[in-house]
Amino acid sequence: MTINKNDIAKIVSEVMYLDDASAIETARSLFTEYGMSSLDFVDFAFELRNVTGKTFTPDDLWPVNAMLADRTCFAAGTWTDIGRAKLEDVFGKDSDIVKGEPTATELYSHFSIDFIEQRLTAI
Repeated sequence: MTINKNDIAKIVSEVMYLDDASAIETARSLFTEYGMSSLDFVDFAFELRNVTGKTFTPDDLWPVNAMLADRTCFAAGTWTDIGRAKLEDVFGKDSDIVKGEPTATELYSHFSIDFIEQRLTAI
């Protein structure tokens, strides 16, 4: 099933008990600006799977957490060549997001409904 930004916002609002799905700005981070917790995220990924009928894990939806925990991707506070390549796969090779040394907080700021919509097409 194809899912759009309004559908995604509705799921976010249900999982996070927000009153108005239409008030969620699709470019704003669900983690840093709306306070999505790790438990909310897992519930959200589960609900997205149910609605879309796609099979994926939370790490498929937001692979940054797994990359940060993987020493072949991120070690001693810096991204490895493997990690950079994976970031480019997720965010796009020419994305400003992957230039420099993006921190976890900087990356979390990009987990938005806009990102999720794009990510779902890649899964």
